[in-house]
Amino acid sequence: MWGKRGKNETAELPLMSTTDAAEVDGLAVRWTMSDGKRNIVCWARAATLEKLEANSDLEKSQYLPAFKKHRSALESAARGIFKRGLLDGNAIVVRRENV
Repeated sequence: MWGKRGKNETAELPLMSTTDAAEVDGLAVRWTMSDGKRNIVCWARAATLEKLEANSDLEKSQYLPAFKKHRSALESAARGIFKRGLLDGNAIVVRRENV
């Protein structure tokens, strides 16, 4: 799917932001992005948010505010993961080492 394309194949669209609301789900924040054809579920793990906030004791109630504060960086990391074809099944997981 992410291999080389032939002459007549169109380039894959970049991953784009959506207006869908992000939600805390377990020890992560889940949000969606789109490749222009389908929505892609993205996850920011708690450890990723803790790293971005420089707070290893981030409370679950602080996940969503931290996500909103760092959404641009998280979406940029998700785009890089998507571009490299490193999806976890059909989802993107932004891990601590990706930011």
